[in-house]
Amino acid sequence: MASSLDAFEILRTTQQLPVVEKNLLFSKQSTGKAAAHSTAGAAWGKSARKWTAASSSAREFGDVMPRELRTLVAASFDVFTRTQIQQLDAIGGAVRASYEYRDALKTCISTLEDRLETPKEDEEAVEEDRKLLDLMNVSLAIWHLCELLLLRKGARGADRMFAYDLARWLQEHYCNVLLEKIERESTRLKKEHKPEQDTAFWTTIQSLVMTGNGPSAWSLLASHSSYKSLFSRDTMSMTGASTKAVFQTVQKLLLTMPGRMNVGSNQDGPEEWKKWNDACQYMLRTEGYIKENDGLKTLLQIMAAEEDMLKNHANTWYELMMARLFLDGPKTITNRFPFLMIDCFQAYNDDETRMGNFDCIILAIMESDIQSALQNIVALGLSWMAAHLVDLLQKSNVIIADEIVPQAECSLLERFLLEYAMEIGASSGMWQFAVRYYEYCPRFGAIAIRSALEREPLQTDCKTERLLAYCYGKQLLTHTFRHITIQRAQECKAKKAYASALQWLLRSNCLDDVDAICDEILEECNDKDSLHPLHEAVQFLEAHPDLARPQKLAWLVRYREFRLVLDDRESLLTLLRSGGSVMSDNKEEQASLERKLRFVSMEAAKWLGWLLSSAEAPKVLRSEVLEQAERLLEESPTVFESRHLYLLMEYLQQLDRSFDCQQFYKLSSNKQVKERVESLVSRNLAEAMLQEATASGCDASFTPMED
Repeated sequence: MASSLDAFEILRTTQQLPVVEKNLLFSKQSTGKAAAHSTAGAAWGKSARKWTAASSSAREFGDVMPRELRTLVAASFDVFTRTQIQQLDAIGGAVRASYEYRDALKTCISTLEDRLETPKEDEEAVEEDRKLLDLMNVSLAIWHLCELLLLRKGARGADRMFAYDLARWLQEHYCNVLLEKIERESTRLKKEHKPEQDTAFWTTIQSLVMTGNGPSAWSLLASHSSYKSLFSRDTMSMTGASTKAVFQTVQKLLLTMPGRMNVGSNQDGPEEWKKWNDACQYMLRTEGYIKENDGLKTLLQIMAAEEDMLKNHANTWYELMMARLFLDGPKTITNRFPFLMIDCFQAYNDDETRMGNFDCIILAIMESDIQSALQNIVALGLSWMAAHLVDLLQKSNVIIADEIVPQAECSLLERFLLEYAMEIGASSGMWQFAVRYYEYCPRFGAIAIRSALEREPLQTDCKTERLLAYCYGKQLLTHTFRHITIQRAQECKAKKAYASALQWLLRSNCLDDVDAICDEILEECNDKDSLHPLHEAVQFLEAHPDLARPQKLAWLVRYREFRLVLDDRESLLTLLRSGGSVMSDNKEEQASLERKLRFVSMEAAKWLGWLLSSAEAPKVLRSEVLEQAERLLEESPTVFESRHLYLLMEYLQQLDRSFDCQQFYKLSSNKQVKERVESLVSRNLAEAMLQEATASGCDASFTPMED
């Protein structure tokens, strides 16, 4: 209970979800060891998570929940959500939902049992699985009893069959091992020629009666050699006829025992039980054969529910209670059951204070002490049960719905839902179930959802999309949506997946972070002396024209296109150089290539002009831009328009006026290329102005138009 309370208190005081201490998370240990020490079953009482306040929003993987528990979580969530949507009637609907929860639990137990039957080398893991299986069986027993006593209509009325239902509950959850042992012994005895000579013959029959299994008791009793011999004679003496009549009467009594299955409540009430009990008493008093036969006499005394005989034959309090429920007069008032349990317990123990947690829960449920029962359920760490059981108890009007608990600042249901969701949410891959449970927590749900989503590891784009899909359209999660995209972008950037990083940032409109990514892309290009990182990073934008493009990213996109044009120019130059001698005879083809080269060079000059006009031109590319400008300026006739040359001149002037110009000129090659560009600009400007004047049909000097 302490771990759950600590988790809730941390959430309440810090306004964010707690985290599990790192020493309980999966580390680099072997899979078997990790599974053995996993706390993923904490919601069902297996181990206890150690919670601590989150010191940062770091995304950490939790332990892996076993497949059987994941299936149980999914099935339980399906039932839970349907009970919230559907309008349950006070009793029937809650009981139907309880059946479904119990079926899900049984399926989980069955799957665990199948897994345990498979041989394993890791004994530690097997032992942990057995512990989990025991806890699941405890959960099933408690849930089943709550269904009988708290949710079912008969628990609050005069249900004739209820005592027998409770006895069968003891059969299923307390005495299942005993029943299997008795059945095995019965099967063995039936194969013997004279089974009554075996000392276990009568005790086995008596045990079958104590467990309410009259037909099986008769099946074994019918193998008695004295009874079988009666049918092998052609004629029968009066003694034989009397013996046969005794056996047949006992047969009838055993086959019509109270509480047998498939019998309507109108056939098994107090009056029917009294007739049956009177018949047992009559045989004990009147039949000489029974008085002389110790085995039959003891059997009839047990059937007549003689207290001393029941206590002598039972070995535990629950065996005694089961026998009294089957053989005593049927009890229809539920407040008698706790007294019966205490009486049976004290028959084998000094006082009731020696009860274990499980027995205390059973007694509290029988006493309808729901508060004590829930406290003990939480003490066992059964948060799965606490959350779903309280929900059904509220819907069946057993407890007051949505009553605020002052110490918790929320309702009892919300508290238990939070504790359960925190337990399952701490396991890897269970965030979707956790946040859906948080949705039903009006006080702390929004806080928990934001905290859970912001901490969930983002291994893949697909998972990130699922997280964002959950946030989409929810105003309370707008900041969370942005936080998730930034985190995913950071992870992509760390892996140098710049295209993915840019895409995530642009989706959330985080333009400042986009600028930082652009700077990193340029550094990567500089380190590798290659434009491959740039091409890879911005190529995706061609297919996403809807995404916003901040100025620096737009500059990079244009720069990439500029470099692609330069690559085309280099290809044409190479083709002209390598094929010059071949094409000397084909003047038209050579002229065509030269025209293409000039066109591409002019396009490159236009792109360069745009790049120089932008204030976002990165300083790291100054040398590269000047070198490319020099190559284009060397072409004759010029490929520049006068306006682009004016932009280049302005760029050179800004370079001289910049604060870091001295640092830039420290490298002699930078200063030299700048001087060469300046000398080439004047010639190109004169040529450009002349070309423009000629093209416009003017002989006078031409003043270029502004952009």
